[in-house]
Amino acid sequence: MRLDERLGLAYDLYRDCDLAADIGTDHAHLPIALLRAGKCRRMILTDISDGALNNARDNLIRAGMTDRAELRKGDGLAPIREACGMISVLGMGGRTIRGILEAGKDHLRSAPLLLSAHTDLLHVRRAVSEIGYHIDCETPCLAAGRYYLMIRALPGAEEMTESEFRTGKRLTASDSPVLAGYLQHQYAVQRAKIKGLRSAGTAEAELLQQAEADAAYYQEALRAIGETGMN
Repeated sequence: MRLDERLGLAYDLYRDCDLAADIGTDHAHLPIALLRAGKCRRMILTDISDGALNNARDNLIRAGMTDRAELRKGDGLAPIREACGMISVLGMGGRTIRGILEAGKDHLRSAPLLLSAHTDLLHVRRAVSEIGYHIDCETPCLAAGRYYLMIRALPGAEEMTESEFRTGKRLTASDSPVLAGYLQHQYAVQRAKIKGLRSAGTAEAELLQQAEADAAYYQEALRAIGETGMN
């Protein structure tokens, strides 16, 4: 079983540990790869869906990993009762991940986090800050023609500005080969947002100001890494 670029990046960013948990595990592809390589000795796999847990169970049986993985049904972090060396929450919306972290923060027990949201990254970064964690790294990847951002967070609060909640604090330190493409994509998104707000004629000044500031951030970030191909 080959991981796609998104799950492959998650695999690379996972820390070696005795026990890890994958929240919303779905087909269990990432946990199986981690267990097979010995990066995690044991794993807890959770999901709220019986169908997802059945899929995960079938794949664990095929991979011969049932003795090292435990399936638990439950919402968010609620099924986690022991200290883990890593907890991943991937493949959900940013608001959903924020809700999971805020509701289940007492279940984290200082475990390092690996987070990836399809939308609303601002909410993921806010949640990291609100639960007393800080962002260790932000790394983009390109999978099936779409950009994703993987965020690793560690215990210990760190102040972030409003701009950093929107655009990231560790992003430009990434050594990802698709960093320039990700920045260009985000720049284009902000330029389109600015155009839309202006053409609507009823643009809120604050939203327009934020979009302009974010576009300027991505533009400067591209200049800093030597990319000039902005439209």
